[in-house]
Amino acid sequence: YRLHAHHWLILHGRYTCVARKPKCAQCPIPDLCRFPERTA
Repeated sequence: YRLHAHHWLILHGRYTCVARKPKCAQCPIPDLCRFPERTA
């Protein structure tokens, strides 16, 4: 698990937390995200 966790986070950032329009509704870890507080 630990060997691959950093790759999973990189892929999550690449495909879910895209810069122009993040896919927050599809995010499995919204409690760790700071995007909503930055855009409020």
